[in-house]
Amino acid sequence: MLEARLEWAQDISIALEEFVDFPEVKLPVRRYESPEQISASDIEEAACECRDLWGLGRRAIPDLALAVESAGVILVREETGIAPIEGLSAWSEALQRPMILLSADKANGFRSRFDLAHELGHLVLHKGIERPTDPVRYKQMEDQAHRFAGAFLLPAETFAAEVKTPVTLDSLLLLKQRWGVSVAAIVMRLHALGIIDQDEKSLLFKRRSARWGVKSEPGDEARSPEQPRLLKRTIELLASSGVLPIEAVPNYIGLGAFDIERLTGLSEGYLSQSGVVLPLTKLKAIVARDASPAAVEGSATVLPFNRR
Repeated sequence: MLEARLEWAQDISIALEEFVDFPEVKLPVRRYESPEQISASDIEEAACECRDLWGLGRRAIPDLALAVESAGVILVREETGIAPIEGLSAWSEALQRPMILLSADKANGFRSRFDLAHELGHLVLHKGIERPTDPVRYKQMEDQAHRFAGAFLLPAETFAAEVKTPVTLDSLLLLKQRWGVSVAAIVMRLHALGIIDQDEKSLLFKRRSARWGVKSEPGDEARSPEQPRLLKRTIELLASSGVLPIEAVPNYIGLGAFDIERLTGLSEGYLSQSGVVLPLTKLKAIVARDASPAAVEGSATVLPFNRR
């Protein structure tokens, strides 16, 4: 079902690309043929290269969803009703770009960021590797994507410098808010970096479960899940420019209005409004005229859709 939803998101993207140019794809290129070829150091290097490509430095990432979409990834976030699956990613041959679908069932901004970084890890590390059916290989690839997510969100050199020893749950709560990563994920990263050993990791998880349980942590409500913008703003651009009547968008794309709204993040009923049609050439002229560094709209950055 999730693969079908991702295919529908691909159909929406193909239709919209008739009018606008999405951002150029910028992801590290890795040509692994099996997960056995991927070492821990390879994962760390790939995470650092991805940050360098995106100009993120080694600081905490304020909005990972925006960074991912600015790198040319089609991002979808919707409720799936399938709790065990938190995300799905794939490379689209039709679009020649990667796609990610995130589950919105759990409204936890910290976990959602890690899920997104996890799927990014699959796109970077496992592009040339078939989806496994063997549970052992599947777990191996999941562990590698987890390692990538930790390395990408918590870069070794800067993150490690902020860790105070001995490590306590209270000190990790401060790091959680600073880096936008859950205490559980931070503990795993500390172990991966060798800052704590296996016994210390186990002890921290036992204390975490005893104090907070296993499903939530203090401060979870402080960060809302980051929302995709690219497809939503593209449709809004077409509507505000008068290229397509809003109510004509479903017929043009070939999907129901409700599904388009859910897959693009539009508000329910948005596609029932009315609009005015302008020639496609006029939209191209408007986009070219307004081509400029990303403008700011409230606290969110408006993505330019013209080619460089």
